[in-house]
Amino acid sequence: MRATAATNRVTQAERSHAVQYAGSAVNPVIPVGGVEAWRLEAIKKVCALGNLDNNWDGHNSGAPSRGVRNCAVDLLLSVPGVNWPTPRVVPVSGGGLHFEWSLGRRELELYIEPDCSIELLRVENGMPIEAEPPEDVSSFFEWLSAR
Repeated sequence: MRATAATNRVTQAERSHAVQYAGSAVNPVIPVGGVEAWRLEAIKKVCALGNLDNNWDGHNSGAPSRGVRNCAVDLLLSVPGVNWPTPRVVPVSGGGLHFEWSLGRRELELYIEPDCSIELLRVENGMPIEAEPPEDVSSFFEWLSAR
């Protein structure tokens, strides 16, 4: 018997955006080279949730759609600051995604709905804070990091 070695040589698609560098294909549209570890870990979690089976929750929910996952990745890449803990990322019945960041006594919960709208909730000492919502997502993260 003759053994053959497996190779990982891949032929690029004719219209691919990937660029070939010494055996590695790089897609310049996805800027992961300088991305912090917490963002990459969260993005991996978001991508993996696209593989959920239908009815994963017992209520006929499907996996979060590609649009919801893309919205989540865009959001993760736009979070201001670099030293955040990796958020807890979980699917929500109906096709949404839920993120939680915790720092000390403060938590920030972010929900991406199936239509890609975003809801935010601030929690301090285990109690939701009802106040006039800040103008943008970055002000929620400023609040989270304030001690």
